[in-house]
Amino acid sequence: MDETLAALPANAMAELGSLIDPAWIKQALHASGKASIRRRKLPAEHAVWLVIGLALFRHMPLWQVVQEMALTLEGQELPAPSSSVQARQRLGAEPLEHLFTLLTQAWGRSHPVHEESLRVLAVDGVVWSAPDSADNRQVLGSGQTQYGPQPWPMVRAVCLLDTDSHELLDAKLGDYGQGELTLAAGLRGLDHSITLFDRAYFSAAFLLDWHSAGEQRHWLTRAKDNLRHEVVQRLDEGDWLIRMPVSQRARKLRPELPSHWQARLIQTQVQGKTRRFITSMLDPKRFGAEQLAQLYCQRWEIELGFREIKQSLQQGKGVLRSKQPQLVMQEVWGVLIAHTVLRRWMRLMAQHVKVEPVRISFHTAKHAIVAALNTARLARAGALPQQLRLLLEQARYFVLPARRTGRRFPREVKRSRSKFPTKKMPVSS
Repeated sequence: MDETLAALPANAMAELGSLIDPAWIKQALHASGKASIRRRKLPAEHAVWLVIGLALFRHMPLWQVVQEMALTLEGQELPAPSSSVQARQRLGAEPLEHLFTLLTQAWGRSHPVHEESLRVLAVDGVVWSAPDSADNRQVLGSGQTQYGPQPWPMVRAVCLLDTDSHELLDAKLGDYGQGELTLAAGLRGLDHSITLFDRAYFSAAFLLDWHSAGEQRHWLTRAKDNLRHEVVQRLDEGDWLIRMPVSQRARKLRPELPSHWQARLIQTQVQGKTRRFITSMLDPKRFGAEQLAQLYCQRWEIELGFREIKQSLQQGKGVLRSKQPQLVMQEVWGVLIAHTVLRRWMRLMAQHVKVEPVRISFHTAKHAIVAALNTARLARAGALPQQLRLLLEQARYFVLPARRTGRRFPREVKRSRSKFPTKKMPVSS
């Protein structure tokens, strides 16, 4: 890699060599006490790449991922599949979690897309289904419906995402029994940002903690229909400073909480319907009511990010590979790291063609990037810079058209037992 970077033109692909610095992998292994002491066919450093490869090459079995990524030590023969499984078991999930934190800190958290404005972030939860083994069901748990338990054990994640780049900035994993609000309390917010939440995250303790954890850590969410409040000051038409009581249960758990707290309530018309938003941004001159109402639409970007992960990266596979709870968590961390690496590479592509990062097609660019990773080991060091430059030049083929404005997609479902309207296929004449 040093020879490759030395042969590259200045400021062209220099950042590519640091997409995952080997020193970061070593740091993650030492921090979690998982560094290899014995010389094995699959040392811990290679096992980390194996877990990431399971996400990048979702259609391949484990032994073939080892072969495709040339993960054996010093060109030794391919180890038995059991050696790969044992390497993953020795590794555990902690090094992957630590590595994910290192990557997000060095890339997405430190390099905003727009330097001059507040960063717009979004928080939401997502679940993955795991194989229905006895260990997975006992440790991870699953949901319950009126017809009985759900068919698969599940692992829950809550993620923090930059809506301008779709890069993950933080994530917390837990079993299915842990609520999203509990996991979200462990997320690391960002200074000089506004975070978009849905109504499930409306909690005085949580939002007060989020706002006070740093400098200008604002939040914006939809207001509940039964919101208890009193108006302190009318700021403008449909714009008020309000005062809300903190529940007795919250104060019992957190005696230091005040009896009341203040926020800003905004009421606006969206396509003929009344929408109310509540936010910590109290200055109406700096943050206009209509501007905030339009900003909340960006919360949907995190849903698009989850679609990239579950539909494109995981190829729509509804169930993970691992049959042991610890390996399930490890596999999910590998998926999040793989998405982080791909999104970082796509940001470089976007900079090369001078477009917003979300204008790069994730599905198309992913195939090109994975193909480049898969064939890089077959190329001579002298030819690799040409391949890397070609990947950047190809970025113009991955650019999506600018998003159309005014598009509307009401929430509809096919199931009849739902509060939402039934989706019906159009009938051609």
